[in-house]
Amino acid sequence: MTRPSSGAQRAVRWVRGAAIATAVAVVLTGCAVAQANPGGSAAPSAEPVEGGTLQVAAAADAQPQFVMANRAGNWSWRRLVFDSLIQLDSDSQPQAVLATDWSYDDDRTQLTLTLRDGVTFHSGRPFTADDVVYSLDQVKLPANASQLAGVAKNIETVTATSDTEVVIDLAAPSDSLFDLLDLTPIVDSETWASIADGKEVIGTGPFTWDEWVPGASLTLQKNDEYWADGGPHLDEVDISIISDPTALQSAIKGGAADVAIGMAQSDVMRLADDPAYVLENAGGVFYPFGLDVEQAPFDTAEARQALGYAIDRERISDQVFGGDALLTDLWWTPGSPGYPADLEQHFRYDPEKARELLESAGAAGADLTITYANLPVMKSLFEIVQNNLAEVGLNVTGEALDLPDYDKRQVEGSIGQSFLLLHGMVGFSSATLIDAMPSIRTGNPSHFDTPEYNAFKDAVRGADDSTREAALTELSEYMLDQSFSHIIAVAPQYHVHAADLQGLQVVSLGSLVATDAYLSE
Repeated sequence: MTRPSSGAQRAVRWVRGAAIATAVAVVLTGCAVAQANPGGSAAPSAEPVEGGTLQVAAAADAQPQFVMANRAGNWSWRRLVFDSLIQLDSDSQPQAVLATDWSYDDDRTQLTLTLRDGVTFHSGRPFTADDVVYSLDQVKLPANASQLAGVAKNIETVTATSDTEVVIDLAAPSDSLFDLLDLTPIVDSETWASIADGKEVIGTGPFTWDEWVPGASLTLQKNDEYWADGGPHLDEVDISIISDPTALQSAIKGGAADVAIGMAQSDVMRLADDPAYVLENAGGVFYPFGLDVEQAPFDTAEARQALGYAIDRERISDQVFGGDALLTDLWWTPGSPGYPADLEQHFRYDPEKARELLESAGAAGADLTITYANLPVMKSLFEIVQNNLAEVGLNVTGEALDLPDYDKRQVEGSIGQSFLLLHGMVGFSSATLIDAMPSIRTGNPSHFDTPEYNAFKDAVRGADDSTREAALTELSEYMLDQSFSHIIAVAPQYHVHAADLQGLQVVSLGSLVATDAYLSE
């Protein structure tokens, strides 16, 4: 039997492989809630069960210093400790969280938010409009590494007009503002400076940060003063950091964990038909292959285009993602407004054409170093790309970086001659992605920045319903021609939980929401 998971989903559809037999088309969530449930579950308890401890096994450790960023180590706890202003639903419409009402002016350049009254931080201090101003200001700071910093730069001012009202003035109308409000945690200005070492992690969420042992575990306690009626039901959330894939799978299969985050795709698929587990759609991941346009011989568009024809995406889908990946050359979410579907198969696997282009560009036989994060999936991607490029005559070597170094160099834009990246940003609007996706935003590691590129992006930012498709098509055609970044796969990701766990949501690019969660008796 199958049971639909609760929560919202964003409008992204792709055709999947046969790994999940019951799903021909599945909706991937970006900033939204899971709905895939190929495993099914036992019948839920009629009423929520109060108390108990939720055991979570996560592959990546918490990074409280980067709570503004979408980091995998923060998926397990960020939305449990911090609230956002709104939460986007299945139709990408904002729903109330700390903001209860909102309205635009006629020009859509000023948004007025009414805030929930009677909310307190875990410290006991009342939440006010000044905390919204402070939190949105933090998004813009490079040190906080928010992927939405570029979106926040469209904000000219944020003004607290009373304790329960905030006015946001924009430089130009934007489709991205509610993405920003959904993804930005509201933080405590009084303790923000000491959040990095985990000693004071203060939010308004349903659970309080209790004890963190870096690299090992994190414990959260129920917030008895939480503002929502009826939740949380759980007393405690214990998060164990288990980076070994085999041990992570054993934790969920052996009953030591109720939720597993970060399992290998192949391990997830082995549980897809087991009714003891539920697979929660935690959004999708873009896997781009980028090239530094300032380094010869790939400083010409012709040489970069050759690599688009050299990569066998179907092999990547089959061997890395079990056939469960979208094959597209575009950086946008299929199904999003204005999506130019006729361009998504621009580069088809054609090694002979790749050789001809390399020869014409004077790049035949060139050396190429590909940098990638030292993760199993990235190593698998590298091996196929290396083989593909060797087949067209390139001399390819790899540079595997540990995650902290990889993240640092990506943020700095100094990752190397070429690089494999991963961005868990499926579901964002194209207007948000051009400012948020590291591979294509201003300051990208390809060092690609031309007046034409900026003009095409401006057109997308300012597009309305009548001009959005044309603007996104023109931008896409230009990016495909310039080929500074090739999308080589877009793949789903899943969190797995035991079927007796009810009411769990997965939102905001993989974050858990457990306000209504409980363990069935």
